[in-house]
Amino acid sequence: MTKSLFNSGMVVAFYTLLSRILGLCRELFIATMFGSGPIADSVNVAFKLPNLFRRIFAEGALSSVFVPIFNRKMIESDDAAEKFASKIFYLLLLTLIILVGVTQLLMQFLMLIIAPGFHLEPEKFTTTVLLCRITMPYLICISLAALLGGMLNSISKFAAFAFVPVVLNVVVIVGSKSLEHYIAPEKAIAYSVILAGIMQICFMWIAARRNHLRIRLPQRINIYDHDIKLFLILMIPATISSGTAQINLFISQSIASFIPGAVSILSYAERIYQFPLSIIGIAFGTILLPTLSRLYKIGDMKQVFLTQNNAIKFALFLSVPCSAGIIVLSHQIIHIIYEHGAFTSTDTIKTAEALAGFAIGLPAFILTKIFMPIFYANQDTKTPMKITIYALTVNTLLNIALMIPFEHVGIALGSSIAAWYNVWLLVRYAKQHGYLCRENDIGSYTLKICISSLILSVVILFLGYYIKDYHYSTSIMTQILALGVTIIIGIVTYVISAFCFGVIDKNIIRAVRKI
Repeated sequence: MTKSLFNSGMVVAFYTLLSRILGLCRELFIATMFGSGPIADSVNVAFKLPNLFRRIFAEGALSSVFVPIFNRKMIESDDAAEKFASKIFYLLLLTLIILVGVTQLLMQFLMLIIAPGFHLEPEKFTTTVLLCRITMPYLICISLAALLGGMLNSISKFAAFAFVPVVLNVVVIVGSKSLEHYIAPEKAIAYSVILAGIMQICFMWIAARRNHLRIRLPQRINIYDHDIKLFLILMIPATISSGTAQINLFISQSIASFIPGAVSILSYAERIYQFPLSIIGIAFGTILLPTLSRLYKIGDMKQVFLTQNNAIKFALFLSVPCSAGIIVLSHQIIHIIYEHGAFTSTDTIKTAEALAGFAIGLPAFILTKIFMPIFYANQDTKTPMKITIYALTVNTLLNIALMIPFEHVGIALGSSIAAWYNVWLLVRYAKQHGYLCRENDIGSYTLKICISSLILSVVILFLGYYIKDYHYSTSIMTQILALGVTIIIGIVTYVISAFCFGVIDKNIIRAVRKI
């Protein structure tokens, strides 16, 4: 089973990486066309709005509550699992239709909360409201696709739902280029999002059918049914928990809306650090929930703690050097990827600063993705709810306090500090509830990783001083080659350092084999 878990993680990581590469292409398309101007801010808000609710309902509360119950039903019988999934599918569909309808009516008022700074520019505000109304129905498609994905994940079929974001990014890029000849580019992007959503739900429906998972029309949906009642009871704190985490991001965006161009700058920076976050955190967080749910159900606590600790170690081993590398190479990365078309050298400096701010919290963002399934596998949704509310409060206060002296960089730093506070709370409460049994060597292990990452940073800085002319050459290929060589040397340096400190020999090889 542990070998299967690692293989599943690699599958999810591969498709997630592919999705992020295409997502970066999408961001590059927007950045090249609009830079960090008013339309770019409008497009980024319109794209993020349905994704806010998607992460709350689809990837957040829905998955965390649905998967453990569906797993339990699968143990009873396939028929019981299908009946439960069908009831939730149509209950979700009805809820989403109502939610989308309400947001369409209240979009202008909603925008005063999401991006209040846009109200100071009437044309920008009107454009954003229009684009958000176009993209909002995407929520229905992707949420239903996520439910089907949860069913597939429960039977260890992770590839289909991991591939779904690839569909989104391909359709948005191709659709936008095709439609921009007939309508305004910003509208072409918005309508392409809806088309992508339709294709995603169709793809997941076919994948579910091929794996003999069916959604049947239930005769009636009784909210007093024991399973439905349990689902709704668990959904309330899970929704608050997931919602708080995502509202956290939108509060940052709301504050950023008062700084011209900051919404787009933070969005472009976020896209870069999402690469390691997705590959490490989301990939293993996705497979941990159904795996831990089964282990807790059968009471195999030895395997539970082994799986959790190995996932944490592996995440630290990869995320800490990623964080260090991104911080020291932030300017070169942004310069190569974004500085084209309407994206200026000033935009590069600002985005690189924001990226470095986000990178400080990268290991914390990844660890959160691993710790949260530990609670949800125990059907504990109240504790994460409390934790995220605390973290939200800290994040909001830090964003406001740090924005004043540091502008957009302060918002990124505030989010990173709040992320570490969130991890500290997760560890503390997991220990209190008996969900976490930490290995004795984790402290020294982490210290060795940090020292190895520091050595990596020094080597990259030293190397960068001598080849800086190549990093900013007029030839894009020379720039890419210089960055690639720098990254490879950094990786080799880190691996050698980790090996010398005994990290790889004693920990990672064991973790990779047993995860």
